[in-house]
Amino acid sequence: MSTLSAKSVFITGANRGLGLAFVKHFLRLEEPPTYVFAACRQPDQATELARLAGENGRVRVVKLDVREDEEIAAAVVEVEKVVGAGGLNLLLNNAGVNQQEQGLESLTREKMNYHFDCNVTAPLLVSKAFLPLLRRAANKTDFSCSRAAIINVSTVLSLIKFINRMNDFRYPYNSSKCALNMVTDILAREVSPDGVLVAGLHPGWVKTDMGGPNAMIDIEESISKCMNTIAVMNKDSSGLLYSYTGTIFQWNAEF
Repeated sequence: MSTLSAKSVFITGANRGLGLAFVKHFLRLEEPPTYVFAACRQPDQATELARLAGENGRVRVVKLDVREDEEIAAAVVEVEKVVGAGGLNLLLNNAGVNQQEQGLESLTREKMNYHFDCNVTAPLLVSKAFLPLLRRAANKTDFSCSRAAIINVSTVLSLIKFINRMNDFRYPYNSSKCALNMVTDILAREVSPDGVLVAGLHPGWVKTDMGGPNAMIDIEESISKCMNTIAVMNKDSSGLLYSYTGTIFQWNAEF
């Protein structure tokens, strides 16, 4: 079975939930990254992340609101100073929002725009900004998350056929994650010639602040299986949406 051996990883939304769990799991690898850049909006309030960084020199906390272009640019500069010519191996676009209100009654233009900004525009612009560093690390004959890759955290709720079977009317969240899948597909095709892998990842319905207490799986199960799935991704994975279990969702079937 393939193993992850990325030297540098950048994770957005790393102060809690899935993002924080990803940081912990990367540190547990047999070959942990030399640098785990853990990004969050308010580092001064990320107490557990700060503790991890204090205990392990591999963790570097980066201030980043993914909706702020200036902070994205500053994060790239900060990372480049550390990784240098080696570039960045893995960008994990985990940050996102999910306001739980359902139906038209509570829907506003502001809520739609907020979700699309956070869940679609932000990961795309973060990817664009870090692409030069990913290209430095890339090898056109070695497509993997250990070499040069962008992973966009999506959801099964982005699949129209799946959502048709559910009594779920979260217009902002579901439609923005559906758009993120399209971004993943387009980006994968554009950067594939550079040797950069791009894929989507559904972490499951997880017991987090976003997923709620009634979710199906806990964080440990989700992220441990996500790590296994990320480890085996290859060139054929680009543009696809994976479940944490390794299943590929056929959202972009040919016609």
